[in-house]
Amino acid sequence: MRLAMAQMAMADDIDENADKALAYCDKAGEAGADLVIIPTANITDEPLEMFLWEIRVQAIQNQVAIAMCNRVGKEGYVAFAGQSVVVDPYGNIVSKADDQEQLIIADIDPTQTAAARKQRPFLELRRPEWYD
Repeated sequence: MRLAMAQMAMADDIDENADKALAYCDKAGEAGADLVIIPTANITDEPLEMFLWEIRVQAIQNQVAIAMCNRVGKEGYVAFAGQSVVVDPYGNIVSKADDQEQLIIADIDPTQTAAARKQRPFLELRRPEWYD
């Protein structure tokens, strides 16, 4: 299994952070990763349903499993949302946490990555030379 982890500096702009994380998912898929891990610090005031859908869409587009590990609890006046999630290469939710501290255990079948890439050859059809 090939693993990719997105370690990134956060900006003050939520959309900029989301765009950066999604770009890392693209790069991980292109590099043949089977699983992408994204640590996050989403807060309760953010549109969490949007983040979940973005993760699911990126898993499908890049045919990778994605584990988004979100911070939980409070620090000062900031409340972190939790809601960590593991999604398979088809965009299905494998495991999802709530807003409490917990350990998530999820089984990921690495053969799903190859099967998803064979069924939907999105990565082979990309033309990155055309993006600039």
